[in-house]
Amino acid sequence: MPGCQEGKRGNVTAIDPGADIQLQPGEDEKHADYVTARIPLAGHASPEWLRCYGKLADEENPPLSARAEDEPDRSWIIVRVPATIPQERLLQVLDAACDLIPRADAAEQAPPPAARAEAIVREWWAARRG
Repeated sequence: MPGCQEGKRGNVTAIDPGADIQLQPGEDEKHADYVTARIPLAGHASPEWLRCYGKLADEENPPLSARAEDEPDRSWIIVRVPATIPQERLLQVLDAACDLIPRADAAEQAPPPAARAEAIVREWWAARRG
């Protein structure tokens, strides 16, 4: 699948090419017209990575109906789409969900915003003091 990384390399989160995806049709009347695709990740993602992934999915325009969850066996990317979605759009959504993986990796490794602001203030203060 274009946009998805395969295998686990270092601190890179990736799909597990040796595992099968899981497909679930809508299970109740409200969601009967939806399909949920569960894309297996290689191992377990950290809670911070899961949070970053969810935040990135919510910030997409339009928001991406994807989330990451950790379960006893592994972590998963979970994408819910309307069953009637056109093929090209469905492929775009799946690619977009996978494209968030390296972005979540980067977000997880980035220093917290407060650390960046503190560094700027310290640099400013040092310059003021001469």
